[in-house]
Amino acid sequence: MEDVSALVARLYEGHPYPPPSTDLAASVARGEFQIADPSLWWPMIWPEGRPDKLKILSAGCGSHQAAWFAFTNRDAEVFGVDLSQASLAHERHLQDKHALTNLHLFKGDLRNAAEIGSDFNLVVCTGVLHHMADPDEGMRALADVMADGAALAGMVYSPTWRTGVYMMQDLFRRLGIAPDAEGIAFVRRTLAKLPAWHPVQHYIAAAAELRDDAALVDTFLHPQDRAYSVPQVFALVEDNGLSFQGWFDNGLYYPHATDWMAPELIERVAVLPEREQWAAMEMISPANPQHYFFARKAPAHPISFREDIMRLTPRRHPGVRRLAPGQYARGPARFGLSGADAAIFDAMDDQKSVADLGGEPARALFERLWKQGHVMMAKR
Repeated sequence: MEDVSALVARLYEGHPYPPPSTDLAASVARGEFQIADPSLWWPMIWPEGRPDKLKILSAGCGSHQAAWFAFTNRDAEVFGVDLSQASLAHERHLQDKHALTNLHLFKGDLRNAAEIGSDFNLVVCTGVLHHMADPDEGMRALADVMADGAALAGMVYSPTWRTGVYMMQDLFRRLGIAPDAEGIAFVRRTLAKLPAWHPVQHYIAAAAELRDDAALVDTFLHPQDRAYSVPQVFALVEDNGLSFQGWFDNGLYYPHATDWMAPELIERVAVLPEREQWAAMEMISPANPQHYFFARKAPAHPISFREDIMRLTPRRHPGVRRLAPGQYARGPARFGLSGADAAIFDAMDDQKSVADLGGEPARALFERLWKQGHVMMAKR
């Protein structure tokens, strides 16, 4: 049987995914960002403080992730590796376009990451491990090239929202549908005729990217694809030499951001141990197609509101914007604050601690906003 890596490489040679950015400066100017970009997310990745000199590995960099990190972190050395020559060709185009002298690109398998280097401060591996024949082997290979205290930012598919996707993947594999023009047309005709009650329909309705053939192929005709529940994410991290530290969007994992839940249910979930809360929320609110998480090569530095929260420094989560007095948005989600809470929130300047911003009232506000995913907390 052909090696899974070879099958995946062939898929992306013909259908580079995700659709590449053609101009990084324009993308950043429009407010677009890459999750795990340390120029934005360092308080979540390193609450204790961002390292002075970054060495970043983008493992499975695709068509633009490594170039993006090199563009937004000019003082860092960025290394990108990918199986697809087509994806790397676009990375090189962006490298030349933006004069990214701090970017180094390699064609290869992330299982051989040690051939590229070691002692990375940050390893980013999003949307890759779940396409490997042995994701644990991949995670171990990445852990082996991380410096002590380094961080890993990862993303794997979650099972609940993708149930219908896996049903259709199984069908198309049984039928031998190939990722070519004829196969893509067949998939589109098949999906268009499915009844409204089919489990895949809610996924299709929320995935505008499926208009693009590369996204359709990646979703329905991928040769290797699996998903991870919340407990399985912990096992993927902790069985392979790392410590789980947290999620990139807490609002998906705590009940505090789900306004349609019955108050009694919120109360019952909120008193569970954190990991049980997170697993419960995956069952209660399943509309999350992937888990974005971060881990550390010991020691981890998780945020805990049982410790001295007053000394922490709150920062707005990337994407939060002010709409009007007391009214804010982060992506499609909107949230409102009372006059007193809005005054505390607006006074954040990335320097003031919780104590500086109002003591106990500020503590209660920032704990709620952190669990809703709207703020990050730094330990300095």
